[in-house]
Amino acid sequence: MSRRAVAPSFTPPARLLEQVLRSVHHVGGDASEILRHAGLTERDLKGHAEISRDRFVAIYRDCLCALECRDAKRAGRRAMGPDEFRMLYYCMIGSATLGQAIDRAVAFYRLFDGTVGEFSRRTVGAHVEFRMRTAYVPCDVHMIFNVLNGLSSFARLFGWLIGKDLTPLTVKVCHGPVLDEDLVSWQLPWPVEYAAEDNILRFPARYLTLPIVRSPAELDELLGAFPFDLAAGRSGVMPASTWVRKILATALAHRSGLPDTTRIARQLGISVATLKRRLGDEGTSVRQLKARCRQELALDLLDDRTLPLGEIALRLGFSDTLTFSRAFKSWTGCAPSVIRGARGSIRRGRCEMH
Repeated sequence: MSRRAVAPSFTPPARLLEQVLRSVHHVGGDASEILRHAGLTERDLKGHAEISRDRFVAIYRDCLCALECRDAKRAGRRAMGPDEFRMLYYCMIGSATLGQAIDRAVAFYRLFDGTVGEFSRRTVGAHVEFRMRTAYVPCDVHMIFNVLNGLSSFARLFGWLIGKDLTPLTVKVCHGPVLDEDLVSWQLPWPVEYAAEDNILRFPARYLTLPIVRSPAELDELLGAFPFDLAAGRSGVMPASTWVRKILATALAHRSGLPDTTRIARQLGISVATLKRRLGDEGTSVRQLKARCRQELALDLLDDRTLPLGEIALRLGFSDTLTFSRAFKSWTGCAPSVIRGARGSIRRGRCEMH
């Protein structure tokens, strides 16, 4: 009998709240009052104490509302608050299919005559692109939280409406990577492309014809914390191994060294024992996930024939080429030089993790 996987319910790290509170303070908002309203102090966040989900939602909601009010005032328009978004969601819940729900969202935003941005969708081949053109200035770091939260909200909402996560899902944002990737991954745990022509959710067009399976009563329950609870709306809670892989991939991308189990657990807001138990329930471990992430990056880097093996070894966190070669051979059964000499599809077909 296989063991049932335990569904983790991670609360995003205090560092994410620190970042958004800093943005509120920078635009003249009262970040301290937001914390007091949630029963916390700045010392609680700086001490990296575990923040309850309810407190996280309260702080995150108040911060995003403060940033939206600041931008609305600057633009001379009415702020879009929770009440407006609730009406939008209620318009969508009565749709027959996801495609119709998206079209209703597009029509709803037209009521504002473009003052708060506009939505659109178009089909490109076998994929559909949902575009969220906002009134925010792309280079304004303080408004980026609202952009990221907006994309995250609709990605989760679309999947929740049809009872199935949109897979594969690619996110495009029109600004550069100005926030730490490990923080962005809590808002958008999908591949993200930066400096795009617009803010876009791209997913297979086949999802447009799927029926809406949720009821208004279920929507009422969802809206208790949505969209500010970053786990709410996902049809399935993301497994622990996915979060760990994201942390490891981010560390490799920034060449900052792979974090140990203690640091990973701290980032996820859980104990080391809990992390090990949840990964064990999923049939893996931090050690195995590190090897998997290193192998995947190694295969990508080996595609670039201008990169010497010594440079690849350093980017993967190995002290020298010999150590890297030994590890790579243990993963794939082949030496890196052999793999580099093979053609793409053949090479990847022979390089599977044992």
